Amino acid sequence: MFFFDLYRLPFYIFWTRRLDSLPYFSHRKYHNPALSMASAQQSVSSSAGPTTATRIITPRSILLGLTSVVLISLIVPYFQYTMASSQLGADHLHIGALFLAFAYLILFNVILARWKKDWALTSHEFVIPLAMGMAASGLSTNGMGAPFISTLMAPNLLATPENQWAEYFYPYLKPWANVTNQGNALTWFVDGIPPGESIPWSVWGIPLFWWLTFIVPIIFMGLCLVVILRRQWVEHEKLVFPMMQIPLALTRGMESSGRIPEFMTEKRFWIGFSIPFCVMMYNIIGYFTPVVPQFPYFGSAPPIVFGEGFPPLEINFRPAILGISYFVNLDVLAGFWVFYMIGIIQVGIAQRIGYDIPGRDNYTSIHPMLDWQNMGAFIVFVAWGLWRARFHIRAVFSHAFGRRSDLDDSDEMLPYRVAVFGFLGGFVYGIVWLNQLGMSVPIAVFLLAGVFVIYIGVSRIIAEAGLPYVRSPMIAQVLVFYSVGSANLSMSTMTAMAQTYGPVSEIKSTFMPAFMQVAKLSEIGARWHRGLGWTVLSAAVIGVVIALIWTIYLGFDQGTRQFTNGWWFGRIGSTIPYNETLTKMRDPFGPDTARLMFFMVGGWLMFLLMTLRARLPGWPLHPLGFFLSYSWPARAIVSSMFVCWVIKSIMMWVGGIELYRKGQPFFLGLIFGVATGVVISMFVDYIWFPHAGHHIYGID
Repeated sequence: MFFFDLYRLPFYIFWTRRLDSLPYFSHRKYHNPALSMASAQQSVSSSAGPTTATRIITPRSILLGLTSVVLISLIVPYFQYTMASSQLGADHLHIGALFLAFAYLILFNVILARWKKDWALTSHEFVIPLAMGMAASGLSTNGMGAPFISTLMAPNLLATPENQWAEYFYPYLKPWANVTNQGNALTWFVDGIPPGESIPWSVWGIPLFWWLTFIVPIIFMGLCLVVILRRQWVEHEKLVFPMMQIPLALTRGMESSGRIPEFMTEKRFWIGFSIPFCVMMYNIIGYFTPVVPQFPYFGSAPPIVFGEGFPPLEINFRPAILGISYFVNLDVLAGFWVFYMIGIIQVGIAQRIGYDIPGRDNYTSIHPMLDWQNMGAFIVFVAWGLWRARFHIRAVFSHAFGRRSDLDDSDEMLPYRVAVFGFLGGFVYGIVWLNQLGMSVPIAVFLLAGVFVIYIGVSRIIAEAGLPYVRSPMIAQVLVFYSVGSANLSMSTMTAMAQTYGPVSEIKSTFMPAFMQVAKLSEIGARWHRGLGWTVLSAAVIGVVIALIWTIYLGFDQGTRQFTNGWWFGRIGSTIPYNETLTKMRDPFGPDTARLMFFMVGGWLMFLLMTLRARLPGWPLHPLGFFLSYSWPARAIVSSMFVCWVIKSIMMWVGGIELYRKGQPFFLGLIFGVATGVVISMFVDYIWFPHAGHHIYGID
C-alpha cells in the first residue's frame, strides 16, 4: 500500500496547481518548458536581429560540425570496441555530441573571446555542431556500426556443421550482399591482418556499397517523417522535449555581452556539477591503486525481491538520469514507475501460477506475455498520435500534391513536397531492394512499416518523456515472424529477414529521434531550416560511412577477437539473427494466437488509458509508461526516475514554480558533471588502461 499511497499524494496536491497539466494554456505563472523555448526563441531572434541563412549557417559552424562528426565516428567506436570504456553513442542523450558542443562554447566564448569578442560563437553557430554531432552519434556503434558489421560477417564466418547455417541459409544468400572469406577477408578481420599484407577492401566494398544504398534512403526517409510531423508535435501539441532543455539552456545568454550561458554563472549549477564530477575524479585515483576504495557511483544496490517468481526491483543511481528527469512532466514520471511496478506484479503472478508462452527472442522483454502486451500498446500509442495529427498530415499531403498552397513550409527542414515524395519513393525503393535480397513483397511491406512505426514511437517517447535509454518492446522482425507465422514464410524470405537484423534492429540509439530533437532545437533560428535539414542529413550519412569503414579497419588492425565489446563481436549478437531464424525454420508455426491475444489486450488497455488522459484533465499517469513496463533498459533507470519524481513533487508542493525554476541550474550541473567526468575518465583509460578501461557510462 506504500507505493499506492505515495503515488496518490501529488495527485491531490496538484489537482488544481500541477506544473504539467496545462500544456495548452498560457498562464505565465506555470512553467511549461515548451513555452519557455518559444520565449527563448523570441528573445534570441530579437537580440540577434534579422538574419539570413548564410549568416546563421556559417563556414565556422559547418567546420566545427564536421569536426564533431569525424571525432564521434572515430573515437566512440574505438573506445567501445577496443578500450572497454564508456559508450557515448549507445543512447539518445548523445553525450559525446553534447560534450563537444560544450567544449566549443568554452573554447570560443570563455577563452578566445577574452582577446577578441567577435570570435565568440552565436547561439546559431552553437546549434549546428550539436545537431551534426547528434545526427552522427546514434549511428556510430549500437545504432548501426556494431550490429550491421557483426551480422554482415557472420554467415560465411561462423557457419559450422553443428549449427547447419550452410544447409539452411547458403542457397538463399546473395553474393552482392554478403562478405566471403576470399583473400582471407574474414579470417584477417577476426584475427588481425598479418604484417606486410593489405586489407582486402574489394571483398568488403561491394556488399558495403549495396547495403549503403539501402541504409542511406532509410536515413533520408527518417528525416522526411520528421519534417512531416514536426509542426504537429512542436507547435500544435507542444511536446516538451526534455533533453533539448539542455542545449536550449546553453543558448541563453550567448547573445549577451558576457557570451556565456546564464546558468553557468549560477552557484547552483557548479554545486550540481561538482557532485558527480568529484566522485568520478575520486574513483579515477582508485584506478591506479586498490588501496583507494571505489565509490559506488552508479553501482546498483541489492535488488528488492517481492517474492518467489517475481522479478527483482533493481536499485541504482544515475545522476544524468536524475538531471534529465527533472525536466520531464510529473505525470510521465509517475506513470513510468507505477506501470513498472504493475509489470513486476503481472510477470510475478504469471510465473507463480506457471503460465508461460513457449519461445524466447532477444530484443524483447522478460516474458512473451509482457512483450506482446507492450507492443500492442506501443502501436496504439503511435496510431493515436497519428490520428491526432490526421488533419495536419492531410494538409501536408495536399500541399505536396499541389492541392493546397496556404500551408507554409518555409520553416521546415525540407519542403513538404520533397518530404512526402521522398518518403513514398524511399518506401517503394526499400521494398524493391528487400525483394532483391530475397524477401517477398508483402513481408517487405510489413517489415518496413513495422520499422518506421518503431522509429516514430521511439521518437515520440524521446520528445515527450526525454528518456535517453529507451527502445521499443520488440523489433519489427519478431513482430513479423509471430504475426504471420514461419510456416507461411519462404526460406528465402526468412534468410533475408535475418540479414536485416543488423541495419534496422538496434533501436536503443538511432537517427530519427535525433532528427526530431534537432527540429525542435531549430526554433531558436529563423529561415535557416532548409540548410539545417540538408546539413544534418549529410552529417548522418558521412558519420555512418566513416563509422562503418573505421570499424572494418579496426578489425583488420587489431582483430575482433581482441575487441572488448563482447556482445556484438564476441559472437553473441552476430549469431542471434541466424540462430533465432533457424529455430523458426526447423520448427515452423502459424500465427501465434497466444501472443496476438496479449497484443490485442495491450492495445485495448492503451486505448483506454489514452482516452482517460484525454477526457480527464487531472489524470495523473501518462500512459507512456504502460508499454515500457519492466522492459530493458527501463529497469536500469526506473529507480533514478522515481527519486526525481519524489524530489520534484516535494519542490512543487513546497515552493511551486519559483522553486522549480531555481532548481534547474543544479540539475543541469548534474548532467554536465557526468559528461565531463566521463570524457576525462576515457582519456585516462586511453593513456594508462588500454584494452582494460572502465565502463562508467552507457547501458548495453
